[in-house]
Amino acid sequence: MRRILFIILGFCGVSFFPSCLKDQPYLDVSNTQPIIEFGQSAANGIYGPNGYYGAFAFQGDTAGGPVTTYDTAVALILASPQVLNDSIQVTIAIDPTQLPAFNTAEGDSVTQLPANLYSLPQTVIGISPGFRIGSIPVTINLSAFPAKHRYGLPISIVSAKDLRNPNNQIVVSGNSGKFMWLFLR
Repeated sequence: MRRILFIILGFCGVSFFPSCLKDQPYLDVSNTQPIIEFGQSAANGIYGPNGYYGAFAFQGDTAGGPVTTYDTAVALILASPQVLNDSIQVTIAIDPTQLPAFNTAEGDSVTQLPANLYSLPQTVIGISPGFRIGSIPVTINLSAFPAKHRYGLPISIVSAKDLRNPNNQIVVSGNSGKFMWLFLR
């Protein structure tokens, strides 16, 4: 009797669960839309060592040091399953609305970096065909920084478009479409 019961249970198990054998083990992302985003920053709650995140490690002794201006860049990342063969045009803007949200979330008093302390010469950035990274040039006027400061340079991605194929939608990341560069001393 016990043997018949095990046979029936085994038969039921094999006949009721064959769909498990047809599962696809991998997620197919080959047809997902490209996404434009910044890397990690304080704007999306990610900090590096010692609570800092920005385009370069701004040290307290950098202000007033031997370098009066610092030419650097902030990276834009094009995330897509395949490298695109089209030119991508990304529009960015300074976004002061990030500061109150950041200050509330962090219990801080960061103010916007004054315009005399930086230069952002381009607000339309290109990503060349076959590449995934775009570069936003920024010049920081280190010699003009006050001795004590709590500044943020908030940048947002406004839009992105494929120049050769305007119907190819480039999605602005909801999680990483904002960048906050902190200058604290």
